[in-house]
Amino acid sequence: MISRRSFIIATPIPFAFLSCGCRPASTGKRSKKLCWVQALKGHPVHQLTQIAFKDACRELGYQALIIGSDGPDLVATISFAEQAIALGDIAGMAVWTGNPAFNALIETASLAHIPVILPHFPVAEGAIPGASGVVACDPALYAREAAIKLGERVRGEGNVAITQGSFNTTENQVAETFTRVLKQRFPRIKVAPPIEEGFDPPAAVAKIAALVRSNPRLVAGFSTTGGGALAWAEARAESRRDLVVVAMDYTRFNLDLVKHGDIYAVIGQPLWEESREAAFLLDRLIQGQKIPWWTKAPAPFITKHDLSPHYARLEKVESALRGEHK
Repeated sequence: MISRRSFIIATPIPFAFLSCGCRPASTGKRSKKLCWVQALKGHPVHQLTQIAFKDACRELGYQALIIGSDGPDLVATISFAEQAIALGDIAGMAVWTGNPAFNALIETASLAHIPVILPHFPVAEGAIPGASGVVACDPALYAREAAIKLGERVRGEGNVAITQGSFNTTENQVAETFTRVLKQRFPRIKVAPPIEEGFDPPAAVAKIAALVRSNPRLVAGFSTTGGGALAWAEARAESRRDLVVVAMDYTRFNLDLVKHGDIYAVIGQPLWEESREAAFLLDRLIQGQKIPWWTKAPAPFITKHDLSPHYARLEKVESALRGEHK
């Protein structure tokens, strides 16, 4: 059985909680604070994004404030961010959205003359009033590549299941594109409708294990979220079936699963790149420069033959974690 303990980064990052004890807004001087707004902030994938944003802020000479709830509580996260805006000393804000619940917050920030960048979740220009731009990979492109490579791996036969962390705009698009391409390219493959695995590892394992047991013709699984690698690997081990599994994100744990053959591949969402670029785009907006609506980054398909550069990136992230806790 695969241990869940290594799924969590052991040392949490210190975060700025702006709901109490905040200083009054500064006056007569341009703010040098950039905010990163993100629920479920202790998730290892989210920790990686926060470190990248803070790294870019340091490079640019800004103070980074990480704002969000410990769990997937959007109401609390939005409340913390609204209080930060009310202080009046925020220069720019990056909001990890994926849910229309953030739309009012983004418009509020814009009305306060705070530029807002949306990392990771691409949306059409004008769809979210107040947003200044998006920095993300193209989910349709990596979903298409995943469908083709997974279909080839199973030789165009059998049943394929899809699981999502939640039913949000990006994961929905990935699942829909993956399903469409798989059916077009491999008509003998049957694709089941997506199920929601959630973000609690034991619960996700239980859901996917039940899915595997109920489908004797299942040959592969595709998860649109980073935690799905663990859940599918556990279910695969429990069932003792040689399922082809593709999931998201190059956390060390997920790369180790690929390395040891517990899953076939992960899609390397450019979490580090898009999170750093969010700070640079905010700086350009603060300087009065124009930016494109969508700044795109690649998302490579990572098998056991492609692991080295991604392990090297994680070394940098883990070094940053250790440096913050000296």
